[in-house]
Amino acid sequence: QNLGNIVTYIVSGVLCANGFDNGWGSIFYITGGIVFFWVLAWFLLVSDSPELHPTISVAERNYIIKGRGNTSHRDIVVPWLAIAKSRAMWMCLMAHIGNNYLNYTLVTGLPSFMNEVLKFDIKQNGLMTAIPYMVMTVTMITAGYAADFIRSRYLSTTYTRRLFQATSFLGAGACLVGVGFVDCENRVIAVVLLAVAVGFEGLCFAGYMVNQVDFAPRFAGVLMGITNMIATVPGILAPTIIGALTPNKTQDEWRNVFYICAGMCLFGAIFFGLFAKGELEPWAAMPEEITVTADDQKKPRSEHSLGQANEAFSTSDEILSQNDKRTTDPMWSRL
Repeated sequence: QNLGNIVTYIVSGVLCANGFDNGWGSIFYITGGIVFFWVLAWFLLVSDSPELHPTISVAERNYIIKGRGNTSHRDIVVPWLAIAKSRAMWMCLMAHIGNNYLNYTLVTGLPSFMNEVLKFDIKQNGLMTAIPYMVMTVTMITAGYAADFIRSRYLSTTYTRRLFQATSFLGAGACLVGVGFVDCENRVIAVVLLAVAVGFEGLCFAGYMVNQVDFAPRFAGVLMGITNMIATVPGILAPTIIGALTPNKTQDEWRNVFYICAGMCLFGAIFFGLFAKGELEPWAAMPEEITVTADDQKKPRSEHSLGQANEAFSTSDEILSQNDKRTTDPMWSRL
């Protein structure tokens, strides 16, 4: 994602100045074309499982299957009521709302601020806007290693997540408040502050972004879908708010934009920093993998495990056999 932001900002600045269709049009045509070919490559190269992949070697396929263990399908009932009552989920939502508003404000507003207040030309604008995301790439990678180190030696998972997310919000918010007081005569300072602000945002990848895996690993995807859907609403509003607050495109008007963004960061820092949880929730605990019947109680436990393992490998063997037949079929080979 960050690499895409960096490349797109830089290339867009060049295309806007030298591209076809008045510059702006070329940006959309080229990025849209790249996305089209990426989707085409995805459909041609990606499969749901190694058993269904048409070109994978037998050795590689068997290696993956043996390494992943028992993945037999089980229907999972999502505990919607427990999720709705979970404090941990609500704290993730609060943080997600604050971070989405921050992110959408920067992604959509940064190029305009660079041009309208800091007076960068089109080519410079693309490069200057990309610099903060270069810094973010470093901090988001570093944050993961730092969080693992802190968890292993000093703090619990709960306090580690709170620390990184609160630092992310408070650091980014403070830098944005400072940016509001820097004019075009000191634009280098403004770029540095913006880079540091976006760098602080990268710490969220050791905060709320992975918190669902801590307290509900079985339902992390469901929880991310819920919080991201709701948090996208304030994110969508961010560009509209920017436009409403900056009719004359002055520094004072942009200062108000950054004040609101800093307020959203403070909102997220308070809630997540004080109430987030990092321990497994009872409703998200993994059920017993092996169900023992009355007849099975007379058998040693190892026999239950062995029988279940044999069933899993039997299922995999059937799928592999079907796949081998399919790959040797003339019609399939033509596909």
